[in-house]
Amino acid sequence: MAPAFSWQADFVVGDAEMDETHVEFVDCVNALLTADDDALSQALERFADHARRHFSLEDQAMRRSVYDNAKCHVDEHAAVLRSVDEVRAALAEGRVSVVRAFAQALADWFPEHARVMDQGLAGWLAKCRLGGSPVRIQRRPVAQA
Repeated sequence: MAPAFSWQADFVVGDAEMDETHVEFVDCVNALLTADDDALSQALERFADHARRHFSLEDQAMRRSVYDNAKCHVDEHAAVLRSVDEVRAALAEGRVSVVRAFAQALADWFPEHARVMDQGLAGWLAKCRLGGSPVRIQRRPVAQA
């Protein structure tokens, strides 16, 4: 079965640690999207554990580096974590459709979050580390004839 949500080159932000964490995020969301009802609770807990670690790492990096755009970014992380608690409660009531809708919402949310929020953070961290912005080289997609 093909993944419902898979890693895309567009998700790369250029920070190795963040990119590795984002690959795991995509895997967790895909597991939520494709899990059988019996495995949904386990997939949700795996996502919740991942999200807490993932968001904590980014939030700490923003605090340490005194990132100017941190508030909005941290607020988005907090909103996802609050949603996890609400979705966990809905699943405990047997409302599987809420988990499925949450998983799809995450798949819809992440690309823009990575492109805007995480790309900005990665650039800022690189500037702090290197004293300037790194050059990012990537292959352009080949046009189909």
